[in-house]
Amino acid sequence: MAFVSYGIGTALAGQVVGTALVVLNSVMVAAIGVLVFRALRRPHPGIAWAYLVARTAEGFLLTAGIVLLDSVGAGAGDFAYQLAMLSLGLGSLPFCLALKRQRWLPSWLAIWGSVGYALLAAGAAAELMGAAIGLVLAIPGGLFEIVFGLLLLARGFAPSTVSQPPAASGGPSSAAAAVEGGFRVSRAALAAGLGLLLMAVLAGLANFGVVDRLVSTDAAESTTQLLSNQRAFALAVVALFAVACLDVLVAWALRAFFDDTHRTVALLSAWCRTVYAVVFAVAITHLIAAAGLLGDGAATDHISPSVYAQITEFEEIWSLGLILFGVHLLMIGWLAWRSRTVPTWVAVLVAIAGAGYLTDSIGTLVSTTYAIQVAAVTFVGEVALMVWLLVFAARSRRQRRSDLAREHTRQPQLA
Repeated sequence: MAFVSYGIGTALAGQVVGTALVVLNSVMVAAIGVLVFRALRRPHPGIAWAYLVARTAEGFLLTAGIVLLDSVGAGAGDFAYQLAMLSLGLGSLPFCLALKRQRWLPSWLAIWGSVGYALLAAGAAAELMGAAIGLVLAIPGGLFEIVFGLLLLARGFAPSTVSQPPAASGGPSSAAAAVEGGFRVSRAALAAGLGLLLMAVLAGLANFGVVDRLVSTDAAESTTQLLSNQRAFALAVVALFAVACLDVLVAWALRAFFDDTHRTVALLSAWCRTVYAVVFAVAITHLIAAAGLLGDGAATDHISPSVYAQITEFEEIWSLGLILFGVHLLMIGWLAWRSRTVPTWVAVLVAIAGAGYLTDSIGTLVSTTYAIQVAAVTFVGEVALMVWLLVFAARSRRQRRSDLAREHTRQPQLA
């Protein structure tokens, strides 16, 4: 249904019916992500979350693409579409591998899907870099989706492997249950720590290494610099959108980590950062529009005002969204302070980081002459949390191995 809706919708681009069909496709794409999440969240929670975020991002970008096509031009619409296909390809690779591992699909079909989605991602990346080979590389993945859909309609997943029979023993011991609970917390810490580390690298390279370096206060000069570095700018846009997706994954990993500290506040903090990620993604669509304008090949003096206006919109919307991000960090700081695991100094630094983002964002809104960057100093709280989470995950893993070894040694004695 999504395949048909998007195909007809893009054929009717510029018409109300066409836009409505593309939006309907986005809703169905997100629904696919939700259904897969429900199926995989127990055996493969990490893959389930990654697939859900990837499909939701795909749906968002496809809708943004049709809007940008009508309002900005073909270049912006194509950029959003290729970024959506990159998200679909990368998010679906682990999904196919999980289906193979669970034996919910024949091995040959799961491998076909993995290869098809890898080629789709490679083709989308090539298109974003200016090489027109994406259509050819998308064919194997497109055919897989048709075959996969028909297979699901015909028989669904293999009935013998959808659910696992209960264990023959009387159930896990209290020690084993404690080990399992520790594994959940350790896994959440590792996911959050690695996500924060990857975000720091991507955001640093994209924002400080490309956008801030190429964009100045002069519109014509900025456009000239961007035209000379289009590939670097395109990579920066991709990296920033990846950061927005990682924001969602980190938000819910932190929620899982602090769930036992205070469930309500942990849930609120996750939703706060998720909404921030949506605002950030909306801001990035303006960078996509700027990249599309640069790629359309118009004269510099003709597109300079439009390109500069799009980048300014990106910065203003992102600054507004950072209010939500600051509130999220304040809640995480409070949770860390209440936690019996996180050191007090880490909690204080995280709360200070949140206050720094709030100060800068509100200051920018209140005064156009605000030039102080408090967060440039207080961000060290995020670094402290990231490092502590990774160290905690490593220690917990070693402790879990020790506990499992003791449990296995004790079981024969009890028998």
